[in-house]
Amino acid sequence: MRMVVISFIVFVLVILLWVWFHFTSVEVVTSYYWEKLIDLSNSIYVDDWNKAETDMMEYTVRWEKTRKLWIYFLNQKDINNIDASFKKLDIYIRNFDKTMAQAELEQLRVLFNVIKEQECLSLDNIF
Repeated sequence: MRMVVISFIVFVLVILLWVWFHFTSVEVVTSYYWEKLIDLSNSIYVDDWNKAETDMMEYTVRWEKTRKLWIYFLNQKDINNIDASFKKLDIYIRNFDKTMAQAELEQLRVLFNVIKEQECLSLDNIF
Protein backbone atom coordinates (compact mmCIF):
# COMPACT_ATOMS: atom_id res chain seq x y z
CA MET A 1 0.00 0.00 0.00
CA ARG A 2 2.88 2.31 0.79
CA MET A 3 4.32 1.97 -2.74
CA VAL A 4 0.94 2.82 -4.26
CA VAL A 5 0.75 6.04 -2.26
CA ILE A 6 4.33 6.99 -3.14
CA SER A 7 3.71 6.23 -6.81
CA PHE A 8 0.54 8.30 -6.80
CA ILE A 9 2.34 11.24 -5.16
CA VAL A 10 5.13 11.09 -7.74
CA PHE A 11 2.57 10.93 -10.54
CA VAL A 12 0.73 13.98 -9.20
CA LEU A 13 4.02 15.88 -8.85
CA VAL A 14 4.96 15.13 -12.45
CA ILE A 15 1.57 16.33 -13.68
CA LEU A 16 1.85 19.50 -11.57
CA LEU A 17 5.33 20.16 -12.96
CA TRP A 18 3.98 19.74 -16.47
CA VAL A 19 1.11 22.16 -15.82
CA TRP A 20 3.45 24.69 -14.21
CA PHE A 21 5.90 24.49 -17.13
CA HIS A 22 3.15 24.83 -19.69
CA PHE A 23 1.51 27.91 -18.18
CA THR A 24 4.67 29.71 -17.07
CA SER A 25 6.85 29.04 -20.08
CA VAL A 26 5.32 27.34 -23.12
CA GLU A 27 2.09 29.33 -23.20
CA VAL A 28 3.82 32.65 -22.52
CA VAL A 29 6.64 32.20 -25.03
CA THR A 30 4.53 30.80 -27.85
CA SER A 31 1.97 33.59 -27.46
CA TYR A 32 4.76 36.18 -27.45
CA TYR A 33 6.29 34.89 -30.67
CA TRP A 34 2.91 34.36 -32.33
CA GLU A 35 2.19 38.10 -31.91
CA LYS A 36 5.70 39.48 -32.44
CA LEU A 37 6.38 37.52 -35.60
CA ILE A 38 3.31 39.16 -37.17
CA ASP A 39 4.86 42.55 -36.36
CA LEU A 40 8.14 41.41 -37.92
CA SER A 41 6.24 40.24 -40.99
CA ASN A 42 4.63 43.67 -41.32
CA SER A 43 8.05 45.36 -41.08
CA ILE A 44 9.37 43.14 -43.84
CA TYR A 45 6.26 43.70 -45.96
CA VAL A 46 6.80 47.48 -45.94
CA ASP A 47 10.56 47.05 -46.49
CA ASP A 48 11.56 48.45 -43.11
CA TRP A 49 14.70 46.32 -42.98
CA ASN A 50 16.38 48.27 -40.16
CA LYS A 51 13.45 47.66 -37.81
CA ALA A 52 13.24 44.05 -38.95
CA GLU A 53 16.92 43.47 -38.20
CA THR A 54 16.66 45.15 -34.79
CA ASP A 55 13.57 43.12 -33.91
CA MET A 56 15.23 39.95 -35.12
CA MET A 57 18.18 40.49 -32.78
CA GLU A 58 15.78 41.02 -29.86
CA TYR A 59 13.82 37.86 -30.69
CA THR A 60 16.99 35.82 -31.09
CA VAL A 61 18.33 36.92 -27.69
CA ARG A 62 15.01 36.06 -26.06
CA TRP A 63 14.93 32.70 -27.83
CA GLU A 64 18.41 31.82 -26.56
CA LYS A 65 17.24 32.39 -22.97
CA THR A 66 14.10 30.33 -23.55
CA ARG A 67 16.06 27.59 -25.27
CA LYS A 68 18.21 27.05 -22.17
CA LEU A 69 15.11 26.07 -20.19
CA TRP A 70 13.18 24.25 -22.91
CA ILE A 71 16.08 21.97 -23.77
CA TYR A 72 15.37 19.99 -20.57
CA PHE A 73 11.63 19.60 -21.12
CA LEU A 74 10.88 19.52 -24.85
CA ASN A 75 11.79 17.38 -27.81
CA GLN A 76 15.25 18.32 -29.06
CA LYS A 77 14.13 18.04 -32.68
CA ASP A 78 11.54 20.79 -32.18
CA ILE A 79 14.11 23.06 -30.58
CA ASN A 80 16.59 22.40 -33.39
CA ASN A 81 13.93 23.21 -35.98
CA ILE A 82 13.26 26.57 -34.32
CA ASP A 83 17.00 27.28 -34.12
CA ALA A 84 17.41 26.55 -37.82
CA SER A 85 14.40 28.63 -38.73
CA PHE A 86 15.68 31.63 -36.74
CA LYS A 87 19.06 31.38 -38.48
CA LYS A 88 17.49 31.18 -41.93
CA LEU A 89 15.22 34.11 -41.15
CA ASP A 90 18.17 36.18 -39.97
CA ILE A 91 20.04 35.51 -43.24
CA TYR A 92 16.99 36.39 -45.34
CA ILE A 93 16.53 39.66 -43.47
CA ARG A 94 20.20 40.58 -43.86
CA ASN A 95 19.96 39.87 -47.60
CA PHE A 96 16.68 41.81 -47.95
CA ASP A 97 14.93 38.74 -49.36
CA LYS A 98 11.29 39.60 -48.74
CA THR A 99 9.67 36.45 -50.13
CA MET A 100 11.91 33.95 -48.33
CA ALA A 101 11.74 35.95 -45.08
CA GLN A 102 7.93 35.95 -45.17
CA ALA A 103 7.87 32.20 -45.85
CA GLU A 104 10.33 31.46 -43.03
CA LEU A 105 8.32 33.65 -40.65
CA GLU A 106 5.24 31.57 -41.31
CA GLN A 107 7.27 28.40 -40.82
CA LEU A 108 8.52 29.73 -37.48
CA ARG A 109 4.99 30.59 -36.36
CA VAL A 110 3.89 27.05 -37.23
CA LEU A 111 6.79 25.57 -35.24
CA PHE A 112 5.81 27.54 -32.13
CA ASN A 113 2.18 26.50 -32.60
CA VAL A 114 3.20 22.84 -32.87
CA ILE A 115 5.07 23.07 -29.57
CA LYS A 116 2.09 24.72 -27.93
CA GLU A 117 -0.24 21.94 -29.13
CA GLN A 118 2.17 19.15 -28.19
CA GLU A 119 2.73 20.44 -24.68
CA CYS A 120 -0.81 21.35 -23.72
CA LEU A 121 -2.48 19.32 -21.01
CA SER A 122 -4.89 17.04 -22.78
CA LEU A 123 -5.83 13.38 -22.63
CA ASP A 124 -4.17 12.78 -26.01
CA ASN A 125 -0.85 13.97 -24.61
CA ILE A 126 -1.15 11.90 -21.44
CA PHE A 127 -1.99 8.55 -23.02
